[in-house]
Amino acid sequence: MRPFVVFALPRSRTYWLSRFLSYGEWTCEHDQSRYLRGLDDVRSWLSQEFTGTVETAAAPWWRLLAKVRPDTRVAVVRRPHEEVSASLRAMGYPVQDGALARLDRKLTQIERRWPKALSVRYDDLGTEDGCRAIFEHCLPYAFDREWWGKFAAVNLQCSIPAIFRYFSAYQRQLEKMGEVAKQAILSDFALREPHLSDGLTIQTEPFEIFLRDGVSLFAEHSTLVGEAPSSYLEKNLPLHRAIDQAGNMQVVTARQNGRMFGYLMTIEAPSFEREGERTAVQTARFASPEFPGLGLKLMRAALRVSKARGIAEVFMRSGVRGSGDRVSSIYRRCGASEDGQMFRLSLRGA
Repeated sequence: MRPFVVFALPRSRTYWLSRFLSYGEWTCEHDQSRYLRGLDDVRSWLSQEFTGTVETAAAPWWRLLAKVRPDTRVAVVRRPHEEVSASLRAMGYPVQDGALARLDRKLTQIERRWPKALSVRYDDLGTEDGCRAIFEHCLPYAFDREWWGKFAAVNLQCSIPAIFRYFSAYQRQLEKMGEVAKQAILSDFALREPHLSDGLTIQTEPFEIFLRDGVSLFAEHSTLVGEAPSSYLEKNLPLHRAIDQAGNMQVVTARQNGRMFGYLMTIEAPSFEREGERTAVQTARFASPEFPGLGLKLMRAALRVSKARGIAEVFMRSGVRGSGDRVSSIYRRCGASEDGQMFRLSLRGA
C-alpha cells in the first residue's frame, strides 16, 4: 500500500491524471501539498493507505519525500516548460519563465535520482501505452482498458482561477511551509568531506541544539576575544531564535563523536540591491585549534549550504579581535574579494 506521487509542471493533464488514477480503493489528489502546514501533516497524509497525488509545485521538495516515505512510488510527467508558459499566457495568467525553468530542472533531478522513477511525456498521456505505463506503475493493478476508455476522450481541467485565488490567500502560510520543508531537507544534508580526519563531521543544525551543545566553545571563543566566558548569554538570544524559526538562519557545526569543535552562523535576508534575490551575512564563527584548517572547511561547507538555499551573495566580515584579522585569507581562498571597509560608531550614551 505504498503511496505514489506524480510530479509535473502545470498544464500537463495533471488534473485529468488525478481522476484517472483514482481507481478501486485508491484516491489520487491534485496538488495536495497546498493544504500541508507542517511536517506532521506531511507524515500523516503519507501514512494513509490507498493514497496518491499529482503535484505541480512540489518538485523542489522531493528530498523531503525521500526522508519521510522513501518507499513512495514516483512518476514524472514531462512537458517542455516553454509550452507550459505559452498555455498559461494564453489563458491570461502571468508567468515567470525562470521559475518554470527551475521547476523543470527539479523534475530532471527526480528522474535521475529517485530509484525506479517512471518518466512519461505529456504527449504519452494521450496514448493507451503511456496511460498503461503510469497506471501500472502507480497502482497495484493490471491496466483496466475499459476504465481508460471512459477517460480517454474526456477533457478534465481544474479551475485555474480558483487555484490562483487560493495561492494568493494562503501565500504567507505556503511560504512558511516552504521554509520548513527546506530546513528539514538541509538538516539532513550531509556535508561530510572524505579528507576530514579522526571522525570529524560537518553538518547543519537547528539553533537550539547548537546553543545547547556549544557552551564550552562559546566560553573559549569569548575568552579569545577578551570577553567573559559567559558573555554569550548577553547576546540577543530571543532575536536569534526568532530568525531561526523564520527559516532565515543556518548554523554549520563540526563535531567528533558528538562533541562540537567549530561553528559558523549565517543570517539570510532579501537583497536590497536586486528584487527576488536573497543575500546572507556570516556572523559568529569559531574553529578549535585542535583541528588545523577547520575554519576553511567550515567556510566551504557553509557556502555550499548557502548556495543550496538559493543565496545569491554572501557577505563576510574580517574583525579585529581574536584571530579576526587573519580570517580574510580564508575568504580569499574561497574566492571572495574585498568590498570596501566597514566602520562602527557607537551612539550609546552620546
